[in-house]
Amino acid sequence: MPVGEPDPRAKTLTVVADVNVLVSAQNANRAGRRATISQRIVGYLTTGSANGTPTQLALSFRMIDTYREVLIRIGHAAAVADSAAQALVEIMRYGPHRLDPYVVFGGTPDPALRDTEDGGVLATAFAARADILVTDNLSDFATDDCESWTTSVAQRSDGSKRNLSCQIHTRPDGRTLMVVHPADFVHWVERGFEISPKSLRAKFSGNQPNPNS
Repeated sequence: MPVGEPDPRAKTLTVVADVNVLVSAQNANRAGRRATISQRIVGYLTTGSANGTPTQLALSFRMIDTYREVLIRIGHAAAVADSAAQALVEIMRYGPHRLDPYVVFGGTPDPALRDTEDGGVLATAFAARADILVTDNLSDFATDDCESWTTSVAQRSDGSKRNLSCQIHTRPDGRTLMVVHPADFVHWVERGFEISPKSLRAKFSGNQPNPNS
């Protein structure tokens, strides 16, 4: 890239959707539901736009394989699981960066996480130069050195409440990754909130730390 030209990646929100988000969307499809939080997220990634901001899905081959395995395990037909997995590959390939999980991603799971699978997801996000990892399992990605703040309070189906949080992971090379809950992600997108480390720090750094929500 010539010196002085803007990085085209800066204009796009590259998103790693954790397997739990993708499975939730597919379950909602099977149940005939519409416009659930997970379905809206997959919709942003499928259309390539989150309230006007271009989006690029980023996943590893292993994540897609896990997604297919989970769908079959919870009762989806193998043909449906195969089709859903292939759809993710196509969404990636036709996104702004034309990513390919078979070629681009790999690497060693992040040792900061106890769970190897979660470590692989975090490694994928950094290898893909993702901006955001969207996951319901926030506590699985909380490390000792990440920034973490309470963002909102969500009500569970049983009426109990849960504090949601966001995290910012920063690598020695300066790369950052935001880890956010699906409900927060949709809320911010639909209200036009700029999702960036700078804006998250400005809005939430005065809140109580909440690494284990």
